[in-house]
Amino acid sequence: MKTFTERQQIQLVPIAERYKHIQPKPQLPNFAAVIEGVDLTQALTEEVKQELRQALLDFEVIFFPPVEISNEQHVELARVFGPISLGAFHQRSGDNPEIEVIENDASRPPEIDHWHTDISWVENPPRGTVIQIREVPPYGGNTVWSSMSKAYAGLSEGFKTYLQGLTATHTWEVSKWREYLEILGDEALIKGVTKFKPVHHKIAKYIPEVDKTVLYVNETFTKRIDDVPENESKYILRFLAEWIKNPEYTYSHRWEKNGIAVWDNRLTQHFAIADFWPNRRQNYRVTFNEPDQVEQLQSKKLTEQLSETV
Repeated sequence: MKTFTERQQIQLVPIAERYKHIQPKPQLPNFAAVIEGVDLTQALTEEVKQELRQALLDFEVIFFPPVEISNEQHVELARVFGPISLGAFHQRSGDNPEIEVIENDASRPPEIDHWHTDISWVENPPRGTVIQIREVPPYGGNTVWSSMSKAYAGLSEGFKTYLQGLTATHTWEVSKWREYLEILGDEALIKGVTKFKPVHHKIAKYIPEVDKTVLYVNETFTKRIDDVPENESKYILRFLAEWIKNPEYTYSHRWEKNGIAVWDNRLTQHFAIADFWPNRRQNYRVTFNEPDQVEQLQSKKLTEQLSETV
């Protein structure tokens, strides 16, 4: 039986050769890099932007040291990686509807403490997200990311072969989003059901930009594996949900006030630990799409799309 290290077969990113304008400091081999040498309060050069995009591909989730930036600078940082996405159903920031605000305190308990890939229940999920934690609790509140390329690489060759060609059904209706829309009323729920029907994604998804295959199922939005017996689907999904939690595939990030993270939504899953409650935590987030997609702010006013969605 092959060991963990034999299954991974990692070739380390040649950081010194590849990066001349930023300094990535990975926290695990080829995963979760802190980016040094970048001033996010100033306009970024094209050379820096290109290296940031490459770093996100190389390390799947990247972090910036704490810095105070404006809402507009937050949105522009997201645009470095792709056009702004519609995002999810979270509360919006007044003059900047591109920004979703997730605030938790004694009266608003956290509800995203589960492993997930953002919005996998649409045909073309967002490429990634830029978040800044603007208020941190006195303790707890880490976010954990898991590398889906490492998780796939760690599987046996026979199991990889089994997964090839299989698809799975993803839908928001098996998540807490249904409860949220029910609170908003029947009209919002009917709109959600009508607009966002179940979709199907490959379980073993090849990402050509990084020449890696990733696991693309998650315990929050994946309903079942298509075209296999129900019990087979249930137990395989249960196994995969536990498999991605393997410590060798995960990095737990301790937040500082105004710290920033950017993750590739195709290559990772994440889990926002709720152990800080009932203390206060405030998260500002901007979601971005694939680079070749039209920015939704340009194709139609985001506020209009949001009102139509819910």
